[in-house]
Amino acid sequence: MTHLSVADLIFLALTSYGLCFILMYGEILNYFRERLVRIKFFNQLLSCALCTGFWCGAVLIPFTNCILTPLFSSCVCYFLHLIKEILCNKAYPDI
Repeated sequence: MTHLSVADLIFLALTSYGLCFILMYGEILNYFRERLVRIKFFNQLLSCALCTGFWCGAVLIPFTNCILTPLFSSCVCYFLHLIKEILCNKAYPDI
């Protein structure tokens, strides 16, 4: 297991959240997402930032050499997703 610096953790957090956000909401993936969510597993996966964040972290393991990357990624993605939802609900309460 390698030790990651603070800069590495920040980069990992932003990378995993960016990947999670693109998979869940990115317009460029609408075509594929619309077909995938017909399958119950993918519908549940892509509607949960905690779950999608975990698998985004699993994809990033080869770049970090740290087995705990999926857990860190999952927590970061869920936390940032909650903040985004709170801010969107405050900014656009009628939507």
